[in-house]
Amino acid sequence: MSFEKIQLPNFLIASLYKDCLVELATKEETVNIIADNSSPNVEETNINYTPAITYLGQNRKNIIVIINNPDAAVLNNTDQTFLTNILKACSLSLDDIAIINTNDHNISFADIKEQLGAQNILLFDVEPSSINLPFSIPYFQVQRYAGCTILSAPAFSLLNQPMEQSRLLKSQLWVSLKQLFNIG
Repeated sequence: MSFEKIQLPNFLIASLYKDCLVELATKEETVNIIADNSSPNVEETNINYTPAITYLGQNRKNIIVIINNPDAAVLNNTDQTFLTNILKACSLSLDDIAIINTNDHNISFADIKEQLGAQNILLFDVEPSSINLPFSIPYFQVQRYAGCTILSAPAFSLLNQPMEQSRLLKSQLWVSLKQLFNIG
């Protein structure tokens, strides 16, 4: 007798997977869940599938840093050093934040709020509309929305240059960060 040719009846397969069978789809599609009610009749229910947001950091203080970096998985060494220095000035570390690179995947404000418990969001070279915010924010303006404080700023590459214009941008960022994090 060959075990390769055994066919189980549908009710037996359903009883083996009594909690659920999940067919994964792309994030924009619907996932079909087949549930068993301890009978041969199988019901089908549709739910929306939202993949987990991947990020760098521990997110201990619910501070989300969103970047758009096509050249690295998340941050290159120069940008990471620059961000670490910004965080130190604010008495924070990489463990306190979650860094998301929007170049990897599309995310929405609602998903960030729900999955990561965002209280503060820093957008570096990311348009607010790209995370489905219904408004735009000028650089260095602190904006409150839906229980979250949002700050928009230029890309790290513009901020981290040895030019006078970059020094001016960094000083504007520092003023905004002091307001955002209540730094005296």
